[in-house]
Amino acid sequence: MRKGDLVQLDVKKCFTVENGGERKYPRSNYECDEKGFVYGERLPTPQDYETWRKSDDSKGMNCAGETKLPPTSYYVKIPRGNLYLVLRARCRANLSYGNPTPGLALIRCSATGEEAYIKRHLLEVVSPRK
Repeated sequence: MRKGDLVQLDVKKCFTVENGGERKYPRSNYECDEKGFVYGERLPTPQDYETWRKSDDSKGMNCAGETKLPPTSYYVKIPRGNLYLVLRARCRANLSYGNPTPGLALIRCSATGEEAYIKRHLLEVVSPRK
């Protein structure tokens, strides 16, 4: 897989036998498996931070008496059957407050234009870049 390739979800690695794949158990939960999507993650935009600051979720203290921290990533549904453009084939992203998550690819949905990080091994190349 390289930058510029068209990819899709690898059904064998993402879904259970009942839903056309080769997994014995679902990756995250049965709802995702039956509806045919996998969760990816995206980084927050400045608008997301502003919305969070204005919401009640940001007000007050948490159970440890510390100020609340904004979310570092948001989940994105990546349905099977759609084509995705690879923007970065090999990358690491800071999706939480800990260490960066390795083994990711940054993809853009050809239908919606939404970008998301997803594990590289869950994708298969449909049309390589020339």
